[in-house]
Amino acid sequence: MFLKKENLFTEITVLLLILIYAYFINWQSGNIGVLPIDSFGFLDTGYSIINGHLPIRDFWIFTGLLVDYMEAAFLYIFGNNWNSHLAHSSFMNILATAGFYLFLKEYNLKFSYIVFYSLCFATLCYPVSGTPFAYLHAYIFSLLATFNLLIAIKKRNKFLWYLFPYICFFAFLSMQTPTSYILIILSILLIFHFIKKKEPEELKFFILGFISSTLLFLLFLYFTQTPIINFIYQYILFPLTIGEARIVSEDTAYISLIDQFNLKRLFGEFKFIHIFLLPLIFLSIKTFKKNNRDLNILNIIIIFSVLAFFFNQLITANQIYIFSLIPILASVIHLNLDNLKKDPKIFYLIFFIVLFATTKFHLRFNVDRKFHELENIDKNKSINANKINKNFQNLRWISKFEDPKNELFVIEKALKVINDDERKKSLITHYQFVSTILGKPMNVLNRWYLWDNNTHPTENHRYFEFYKSLINKNIIKNNVEVIYLLGQKNEIKFEKIKNYFTDMCFENKIIIQDRFSSHKLINCNK
Repeated sequence: MFLKKENLFTEITVLLLILIYAYFINWQSGNIGVLPIDSFGFLDTGYSIINGHLPIRDFWIFTGLLVDYMEAAFLYIFGNNWNSHLAHSSFMNILATAGFYLFLKEYNLKFSYIVFYSLCFATLCYPVSGTPFAYLHAYIFSLLATFNLLIAIKKRNKFLWYLFPYICFFAFLSMQTPTSYILIILSILLIFHFIKKKEPEELKFFILGFISSTLLFLLFLYFTQTPIINFIYQYILFPLTIGEARIVSEDTAYISLIDQFNLKRLFGEFKFIHIFLLPLIFLSIKTFKKNNRDLNILNIIIIFSVLAFFFNQLITANQIYIFSLIPILASVIHLNLDNLKKDPKIFYLIFFIVLFATTKFHLRFNVDRKFHELENIDKNKSINANKINKNFQNLRWISKFEDPKNELFVIEKALKVINDDERKKSLITHYQFVSTILGKPMNVLNRWYLWDNNTHPTENHRYFEFYKSLINKNIIKNNVEVIYLLGQKNEIKFEKIKNYFTDMCFENKIIIQDRFSSHKLINCNK
């Protein structure tokens, strides 16, 4: 299966070179500049896991549970450093590229075409972010689930039927959306397939995979002593309020869906996806009459999956991360045109558009770093981040906020103060690497700190009391004596933080005005 015995050495060599490229294109991209809230989002939470301070159980997260544990694995194996962080995201780019490559192999596309599309996919997939990002993990696992199911149906492969529920779990535990939308689409296909084909062996292996993956997750909750009520509140109920607010355009929503329905957003930013999506819809209608079941299923699932990814992109506040759909759509169009015996010359047009789009978005996102809002920032002003710590030896530090010299000065001073303080402490910041590089627990409370009910409940939210209870338990359980706040100018204010705590008073000290402060917990009777 997958790789055929003929020319096996050549294929393995080429695949290995593609995967090496997938690793290093992401590595290079991830080392160019930072957007602290995204670039460092999983470093300290991963390190916390190594030290027994677990997400959902001990601190608040609403996305990325699997990403946290994967980060912990990479930090544990390769060391508590920036390179391990990038190895994590680069591995995901390898996994996605390998999955896409093997998927195209199963549809018997010409070898040279598979290589071309795979290289373009590797360029446009994880490197748009470069660093671990929950949406991209979910996007990749959702794609892999889609590829897996299509091949399981096509090849009647029992192992793939068993594996399918596991991949779906991985996707959902990375991010609830777009995973949920894709799972709805794939579930409809599952029901249709089992009703139509009546394959008891395939159904048996699917059920075995579903039961075993569910039991494995429940065992994970049991052995990590993670209350299921915490999981329900943090990973199910709270995220639903975010989506609800955006869809119905509540005032508290960071972004509303209705605002996304404009020509620039719908067509201007996604035009290269539309260039291939619209012809694929036309071709799928045309080929449907030929009664090619495998191709018809492929077309329908890819079309609806792209629309689901597209919808999810509209209701999120993130930069566009789905440009790797371009080579996927192009390759599926290629398969349709092969089936229709069209003139091979038309493929040159497809190759040109895909290559042009890949080059364009590579320069804009991977080099100019638009995803991290650095497109219009002079990268020549970047500073080697080993100035902060030797673990950052490959990172060129520059952000959208200020001159890197000033930013690094604040961080260096904060690191020294925190490192010299022997008290048990908690750090509230978007520079989520302090605990990792200092090798000291910082009793993380959240992964992110935004006060619009988009990262955690605030005072006006229905789940605030549950959140507040979790935070207080964290502080008391870990005997925290002082809380540090570190951020951009006025980014994280104590006036907002202090409302988290019940029956706690503080002795406040400003260390760097509007940037860095300490808040010692004291007896309220003093």
